[in-house]
Amino acid sequence: MKYFDALPALVADELKKRGVSTDKLLYCVKADLDGEGKYIDVYVTFTDTDLYVISGYEEYKEESGKEKLEERASSIPVIKSFFKTRPVREMVSYNVVDFSEYPISKIKNMFVDRNQNTARLIIAMLKDGETEDFSHKEEQNEESDEELYGMKFGWFGQAYDHERPNIQIARFSIGYSEKFERFCDRVNKTHRGEEIDDSLLDSVQTICPTCHQPYPNPNRPVCPRCLDKRSIFTRLMGMFREFKLAIFLIALTILMSNILAIVSPWFGSKMLYDDVLTEEGRFYGNVLLVIMLMILTNILSKLTGMASGIITAKVVPFVTHTLRTKIYAAMNNLSLQFFTSKQTGSLMSRVDRDSNNVYNFFVDIVPYGCANIIKLVGVAAIMFTLSPILAIAVIALIVAVMAFDNFLYHSERKLYRKLDVAMRSLNSVLSDVMNGQRVVKSFAKEKREIARYGKKNKDVYDVNTRINNRLTSTLPFVWGFYRFISTGLFCLGCFLVIIHHEFAGKVFTFGTLNALLSYTNMIYDPIDFFMWIGDRWARCIDAASRMFEILDAKPTVVPSENPVHMQSMKGDIEFKNVFFEYEAGHPILKNVSFKVKSGQMFGIVGKTGAGKSTIINLMARLYDVTGGEITIDGVPIKQIATEDLRRCIGIVSQETYLFIGTIADNIRYARPDATIEEVIEAAKSANAHEFITKLPDGYNTRIGSGGVSLSGGEKQRISIARAIIQSPDILILDEATASMDTRTERKIQVAIDALKEGRTIISIAHRLSTLRDADMLCVIENGELKELGTHDQLIRQKGKYFELYRLQSEALKFIEE
Repeated sequence: MKYFDALPALVADELKKRGVSTDKLLYCVKADLDGEGKYIDVYVTFTDTDLYVISGYEEYKEESGKEKLEERASSIPVIKSFFKTRPVREMVSYNVVDFSEYPISKIKNMFVDRNQNTARLIIAMLKDGETEDFSHKEEQNEESDEELYGMKFGWFGQAYDHERPNIQIARFSIGYSEKFERFCDRVNKTHRGEEIDDSLLDSVQTICPTCHQPYPNPNRPVCPRCLDKRSIFTRLMGMFREFKLAIFLIALTILMSNILAIVSPWFGSKMLYDDVLTEEGRFYGNVLLVIMLMILTNILSKLTGMASGIITAKVVPFVTHTLRTKIYAAMNNLSLQFFTSKQTGSLMSRVDRDSNNVYNFFVDIVPYGCANIIKLVGVAAIMFTLSPILAIAVIALIVAVMAFDNFLYHSERKLYRKLDVAMRSLNSVLSDVMNGQRVVKSFAKEKREIARYGKKNKDVYDVNTRINNRLTSTLPFVWGFYRFISTGLFCLGCFLVIIHHEFAGKVFTFGTLNALLSYTNMIYDPIDFFMWIGDRWARCIDAASRMFEILDAKPTVVPSENPVHMQSMKGDIEFKNVFFEYEAGHPILKNVSFKVKSGQMFGIVGKTGAGKSTIINLMARLYDVTGGEITIDGVPIKQIATEDLRRCIGIVSQETYLFIGTIADNIRYARPDATIEEVIEAAKSANAHEFITKLPDGYNTRIGSGGVSLSGGEKQRISIARAIIQSPDILILDEATASMDTRTERKIQVAIDALKEGRTIISIAHRLSTLRDADMLCVIENGELKELGTHDQLIRQKGKYFELYRLQSEALKFIEE
């Protein structure tokens, strides 16, 4: 079984005990609730002949071994972050509570019934003597609420009862609904003997194949439990090879700066007091020598620091530019389906914030990390050389304090998360009210909105107060303890100086004490750096996984390896038994077939959601068909070169989008080399020239952010001009006149009639009057082609088209009266 959930071995053993041939099982899904909404582990699976439901409780063994080691290491962020994710716990038993078996031949239909937070898997059984009918859910006989919703957990074990045709066999959290709907589709198709295509499921999996848990974000198939951080890090290192020289130079200059910083306290304390100011010293009286050495090391340290800053300043823009370009280029090469399944803000974040997080780690963290390792080792070695006892005491105390500081940080981070949620909620209210001022004013709800904003603002105030109280109560303690370490070291050092403490034949001197104090202050930074690097590392890996998701994504619309190039098209279009579904198990188009001859105007009619826009999306190959074939001039659309197909097909969508820039630039978007004369001619054809010339700067008027605002009808006419200047052989109009008044609509219709010559026009419209002169019309309902013919033919048939036309005509008469 490849989909959808794995069947654990212990559960399979329980099924075998009940006579189930597990090697014949086709698909399996796991539910998480019983009939009363309590958590339980339910598995639903089936063969060609039978459906099985087994429910029980899974038990796992205690965490041990590597997990315990990982648990101990978790207190140190650096060690924790380099561990692989927690291994999946091993199931030790499965305590069966219920088992049910249903013959598939008796199942009329299986469907998912969604509620607010949960959903139920229901099978409609055939009644005695009833013939098989695979109707959709909405076509079934409705049961009473008591019948349908009163199903309890105990029913799972009941045998088929002809008096109770609808049976709830599982219940689950609402997030599993799509998975169960696809499962239902396969049960129903298996019973009907239809072919099952699982090819689309590879791109829509919502369950991690390793731990078999649902992905936190169904649209992003990345499991944080099983994420291999080391492989991502290795791949990132490969990406940064082109920057290796710059990163090496940054690390080298930082390293030199730190080495010089380590040497400087030795000259200013140990050498000054013990070798220069002491009569027995090697350089007694040579104060100028020490001063010159201190000045030289400080100057060199500053120069290397400056060199590091200069290199970083030059590298950072180049690194961010390269990363953003790679992500943006990969994103633009993906199919439309990728963008429709993602939020705009999320995609923008991947281009901007994720690239910043990755470069921050490699340009800031990696070089400074290498330098801090050297600094930490060097300082610790010198401290142990000077006094092992004091070195151990100081480092142990510093690590203890910083561990406590790290604990405080993690507790404070929860408060910062609450602050982030409160701020987003506050900004959401502000944005909502600013955009809806017309509605607020219309209903005089200013006071209500002020109160709503005040409540959200109070939430932000409360969280900020808690954070400030926490900081003011903990930070003085932490910094006070750091000062206590220095004070304690000074007191203990003075005592050792007084008693002439010896180590390795050397007396503990005042110079040694001063050097230790200097190095103690110096060791804070590297230890603190490694205490917080785990958080930066986690951000980098998370950002990198999102970045690689885009870089590794494959377009669903793949160009042909041996494309057919077409400089022009006659415009003969044919749909041959076309099936299509955006999501597996949810067909949008079902067995649609029609022909459009060159030069014809073909109208598509249907209710909202019938599948009209899907047809033109497939025609332009923004998506690929699930089944069947589309041809243009006899050539399968999948074999036509993508650039030729898009050049020869122009689309005016109901969702008009204009880019920030001048009107002329928007019109010539399809042909950047078009002259201003061609732009004006296209605008005239779209009935846009008149209003454009009245704008402040005519065709050079800027629109979009910071520019002139246009009405919906004006935007639509510019969109039509943009399609016209492309001079397409096939022009697709998707509700092209939806945003226009009757007068403008008539002018556009005249323009469209003029454009018909030598072109094939595909038009979708709710106003049937605009399609009256179409050469051919088709009526789409629930994804199926119901009627096909001319306007007069469809009127005479008195079918779906006749009914729609009659209703619109009566509505227009009522408006005129």
